[in-house]
Amino acid sequence: MNRLDFFGSGAKTVLAPMAGYTDAAFRTICRGFGAALTVTEMVSSKALVMNNSLTETLLKRFDDAPCFVQIFGHEPQVMADSVQLDKMQDFEGLDINMGCPVRKIVSNGDGSALMQNPALASRCIAAVRKVWTKPLSVKFRLGVADSAGAADFAKMCADSGADFVTVHFRTRVQMYSGNADYSALADIVKCGIPVFANGDVTSRKQYLRLTEEGAYGVSVGRGALGRPYIFAMLAGQKGSADVQELILRHMRLLRSYLPDKVVANEMKKHAVCYLKGMRDAKKTATACALAHDSHTTEQLVRQYFEQYPQNRVVFYD
Repeated sequence: MNRLDFFGSGAKTVLAPMAGYTDAAFRTICRGFGAALTVTEMVSSKALVMNNSLTETLLKRFDDAPCFVQIFGHEPQVMADSVQLDKMQDFEGLDINMGCPVRKIVSNGDGSALMQNPALASRCIAAVRKVWTKPLSVKFRLGVADSAGAADFAKMCADSGADFVTVHFRTRVQMYSGNADYSALADIVKCGIPVFANGDVTSRKQYLRLTEEGAYGVSVGRGALGRPYIFAMLAGQKGSADVQELILRHMRLLRSYLPDKVVANEMKKHAVCYLKGMRDAKKTATACALAHDSHTTEQLVRQYFEQYPQNRVVFYD
């Protein structure tokens, strides 16, 4: 059996892992719109081994298979130990983060810091591969300041045991600014394993262009925030989405496993994304950010769409 058979014959799309955003609720909603694969927020391999209570929330899932769990770290044995835990076996695959550009992650030797130490990165992948029998992927960036070593890094991932890689086509220096640069895609796809393209994917046209240029599929991050229906768009489907119901469903799912105060706090950022670009929505988004309970957030959302019913349904194609 091919390790990527779960993608099927449809659009090969992935909801990219985003710290603070790809919670179990949002992953479930994106799956409903056709995301072929979702990935958890990144989880520290060391925290997993130490049984940190926060990891339980990060690993929460509903019936949204297939789903990968993303780990980060830089100690091969610790990473190998973490993936052997019973709770990790609930996932269909594993992704190793070697692309996070955030200072506190990089300064600890994790995330994109590993791009500057390919030998250690290789040992991390190989150590995990030795004990992990399910699909294994690696996510990394185009490079630190340029794309000079991207193709070699992808080849190293393949040689070390990865089944596929996801490349965010921005450098670490860029962080999340500027535009994704796909000029190196043709060289990277020669690595011998499937390559998923990540960065500025917002339309069916871009999906087709990238797959025609050699990408196996695409990974969508910020383009899905507030717009989970993007996965239906990438698959070439036409339809509509009720934004109010998306927000309320998101809250209902969060309420099923989080304290109400946490739900309200989590919905602050999501509400901003769902309401972005809508007429006079800034006041509602600001009020949601100040809400101390999710019932207040729900009331604010309902009031907004009562006032602007024309904004409630979004059509996509």
